Amino acid sequence: MTGLTQDPARHDAGRIDRWVDLDIETAIARLGEAWTRLSDTAEAPPTADPLWQRIYWRAFRDHGGDVRVHALCADDGVAAIVPVRLRGRILRQWASDVNAHAPYRTFLLARAPHVAARVLDHLMSSAHMLDLGPAGTEAPETDALVSAAQWRKLRVARDARGADAVVDLPSSWAELRQALSPKLVGNTRRALRHLRDEGRLDFAILTGGEQLERALEECFALETLGWKGRHGSPIRSSPDTLQFYSELADDASSAGRFALYTLRLNGALIAFEYCLRHNGRLDLLKQSYHPAFGRHSPGNVLRVLLLQHEIATGEISSYHIGLVSEWKQRWATRLEPRCHVRIYDPGVRGTLAYLVKSWLPAAARRQPAVRATARWLLERLRQIGFLMLAVVEFAC
Repeated sequence: MTGLTQDPARHDAGRIDRWVDLDIETAIARLGEAWTRLSDTAEAPPTADPLWQRIYWRAFRDHGGDVRVHALCADDGVAAIVPVRLRGRILRQWASDVNAHAPYRTFLLARAPHVAARVLDHLMSSAHMLDLGPAGTEAPETDALVSAAQWRKLRVARDARGADAVVDLPSSWAELRQALSPKLVGNTRRALRHLRDEGRLDFAILTGGEQLERALEECFALETLGWKGRHGSPIRSSPDTLQFYSELADDASSAGRFALYTLRLNGALIAFEYCLRHNGRLDLLKQSYHPAFGRHSPGNVLRVLLLQHEIATGEISSYHIGLVSEWKQRWATRLEPRCHVRIYDPGVRGTLAYLVKSWLPAAARRQPAVRATARWLLERLRQIGFLMLAVVEFAC
């Protein structure tokens, strides 16, 4: 257990609330304002906001079943928003089912003891497994779900999924400079000087307006010139991805939550960072630089100018660079571990899924032979029939 002395659902047993299950467009039309308020009060990442959700699912809706928004509503607003897809026939799962373009959690829980418990009871009543990810390993929402599951004697797995690299912004650039590697700071200072020696260097921030569309086209083209164009997945490589980032920039700029940071040398774009501003945080979603200027580290130069600007304005308290890598580690002042939260019912199917996912490494689970064996076992369970399953579950 996690130190609780009673089931969290009992803390607010007299509260009258109700669940609604809606498609994404209807949910935003009916709950948009309350959804946004919950996102703001829960200090959520931009991925949990209705603005993000509408654009994301419009772009990627054909990559699986229909997404359903489960909302816990009360007279005073909305206490929970959980967008999930129902997957599987034999092993029914409610899953966040997002791709790499959604780096943070997409669900929202009010900070009240009963909310996570009611979310769990509602979703597990129609599924054998709940898969909510990515999520913060140490986040209050994750702890609340795990505590509620433990009270119900459900099996829980928090599968590690790396960490988010974060730069906490202090009150002055001098203070942040002290927190960074002297080598990184020194090399970036020299790179800035060398770029200025080559001509006119312009740092700019676009938050909307007529120039934004043209600037985005330049940025998306620049991204195809480096390693992403040769070996990665630049935005232009997929119509769905291009639609997502184009519409996200347009809608977020209208809401005052978009920032495109650019660095130009003699008028030519040499680096950019595509970011969202939300709840006092800045989230880096895409970045690239011109490979011809790689020796001068234009990406690092742009980042220093960006950080100096945001510290001077005082509007941003943290800069989230994304899933940690070698270069992001050098900039981070802290790491926020990520995980997938998986919760399983105690029946035969839930138990089998838990054992397979817990005992077998992820690489092994992706092997065709292992997947075929798992499907065979689940098919045999289905053929046994629900009556036999009930007998086995009762005996267990």
